[in-house]
Amino acid sequence: MLKDLEKRLKSNVAPIYLLVGTEEYLLEKAEDLIVNEVLKGEVDDFNFQTYDLKETQVSVALEDAQTPSFFGNNKVIIVKPCIFLTAQKEKLLQNIDSLTEYIEDPSPFTTLIFVAPFEKLDERKKITKLLKKHAELVECKPIEIDNLTDWIKQHFPPTITITEDAIQKIKDLVGSNLSILNSECEKLALYIGESGEITAELVEKMVAKSIEQNVFSLVEKIAARNTTEALTIFRELLAVGEEPIKILALLASQFRLIYGIKNLSSNGYSNNQIASSLSVSPGRIFYGQKQANLFEDKELKHIIQLIAETDYAMKTGQADKILLTELLMLKMNCIG
Repeated sequence: MLKDLEKRLKSNVAPIYLLVGTEEYLLEKAEDLIVNEVLKGEVDDFNFQTYDLKETQVSVALEDAQTPSFFGNNKVIIVKPCIFLTAQKEKLLQNIDSLTEYIEDPSPFTTLIFVAPFEKLDERKKITKLLKKHAELVECKPIEIDNLTDWIKQHFPPTITITEDAIQKIKDLVGSNLSILNSECEKLALYIGESGEITAELVEKMVAKSIEQNVFSLVEKIAARNTTEALTIFRELLAVGEEPIKILALLASQFRLIYGIKNLSSNGYSNNQIASSLSVSPGRIFYGQKQANLFEDKELKHIIQLIAETDYAMKTGQADKILLTELLMLKMNCIG
């Protein structure tokens, strides 16, 4: 999908793009490809803006799209999530009259990207039909795990060979989460260098187990207040046989680590000193530091308290463990 988009962009940049699908990695990469092609890497506040349609009327974005940039160059405007294209109820009801006019007569200097991170759109709506007719459609659907072989192979240069057993091992450990797959493939390529062979044994050694990777991603989704994606990762873990209480324990461990890193870092400790104090590897501190920057102290304290309460509720049988974990994620989304 990304290679096809890249080819189309080189041939012609459309005034309007519609990105549809639930695969976050593909959505982000598609956005990046369009932005980089239009702005040639020169992104600033004058030529690039993203509007959150949960809080902003689409008419505000359209007004921006029709306003020339400060230096008279091309602009890129991203609007998301486009709930108005689905059958879902909107918290902020969008006035789409101005959008209909814009779609039929788009600004000549602006590339407008509509992002609909949903499995399907409401094809009965006039606005959906109109947008699909006039926009360049980019489908960002999840890739089935059985179809990941070619995707994985394409992430390595011709000078690096990867055995079929190694590909299967990657799929077994990581699953179909493209963000994690991309990260793990990059890690393997860096380890091998310019040339060599990737074996199943090397994958076993280098690639983190699925639950650890997914819990790491889970924390990032919680930080981004992306409850939908967090719940998706949680359910994927359940689907491969992981227990809610184990997932909760790993979440507790990760958030305690993040809280410890944030406290020690604010007191002037180096990463090596933090690793020594918390008895973990410098590698975990490196990645934990990035996540620590996503939270305030009071947010971490609140989250750790919520996890402790959920743990107690699970162990005393107050409710179903899956339901308790899902409720926890919903509560964490309201923190801040």
